[in-house]
Amino acid sequence: MLRLTNDDAEARADDRWEHGSDFHWPVEDGDGRFPWGAGTVTLWGSGRDALRALIAQGRERLGWRRLYCPSFYCQDVVAALAREIALVVYAESPLRPARVLPRTTADEVLLVVNVYGRRPRPELPGDGVVIEDHTHDPWSDWAFSSRADYAVVSLRKTLPVPDGGALWSPRSLELPEERAPTAEHAQACLDRLSAMVLKAHYLQGHGVSKDAFRSLAVAGERAIATGRETSGVSPLTRARLAALPTTSWREARARNRAVLCTALGDVRGVTVLDAPFAVTLIFDGDGASERRNRARAALADARVYATVLWPLEAPVVAGIPAEHVDLARRVLTLHCDFRYTADDMLRVAERVRRLCTGS
Repeated sequence: MLRLTNDDAEARADDRWEHGSDFHWPVEDGDGRFPWGAGTVTLWGSGRDALRALIAQGRERLGWRRLYCPSFYCQDVVAALAREIALVVYAESPLRPARVLPRTTADEVLLVVNVYGRRPRPELPGDGVVIEDHTHDPWSDWAFSSRADYAVVSLRKTLPVPDGGALWSPRSLELPEERAPTAEHAQACLDRLSAMVLKAHYLQGHGVSKDAFRSLAVAGERAIATGRETSGVSPLTRARLAALPTTSWREARARNRAVLCTALGDVRGVTVLDAPFAVTLIFDGDGASERRNRARAALADARVYATVLWPLEAPVVAGIPAEHVDLARRVLTLHCDFRYTADDMLRVAERVRRLCTGS
């Protein structure tokens, strides 16, 4: 084993917050609990692959012609959906969920997204098809008792797996048939898995450079996010899913969020948004976007790598309200991964308070 100085050890501890490779590879078994229960589920290369496969089936077999999606949503996903069907945006943000969802006709689809895991469960209107995206909180009461036609989650957003999306129908409707991973997707999974394993070795003090896993993680994530073909899931994720300790991991994330929120307290010029997915900072007041950007850069210099969910400056479909674009410029998300300790969270909170206050 490589001998570490105190500075080296601290750097490795801090590097756990790096977005894109924060999920280093754990080997831990449990009783995987998922909202589809013992029902039928199909697994895909990603959440967007699951959505694309479903929409393609609906368009070809059921005559679906239009999909309504929320304005505050990942534009990479929106771009993938736009390849399959005509899109219309409806106004909704994490701070202002739509009180009345669009009423749809039988050949239209409504996509409802539980952004940050904090959206109140809505009444489902209209005669059209409803798809729910539970990626940010797959274990909510809403996900387990969904009455939507279809539901989807992106597995790699909350679980330490290299890929994966799950699609099921709470109403037991027909699902698209699974398929094998594409060659492009298989390479992306290999890159991400290699990054996860290398990062685990790095954090343990072995002779692995940070760049060795960072470049692989970034390349793998980008390939999964932008893959042209709809792909099936990797054999590794399929094999591991049922044995993951999802309940204890979710409880650990909740404990970490509570510690972080309490330690943050009141931060001048910042609203702290606690949600099941993560803790999100919303910068308020004059120059909020610039202060967010400076704080993000300063945190990165301190090896705390926050995430922007999601940039909306280059929308795929017109109709995103200006206030939602502005909100996206002011948000910064701090992960509360289940492998972090309370001391980790306290250290992050101290740096956030110091740097945000001085930004």
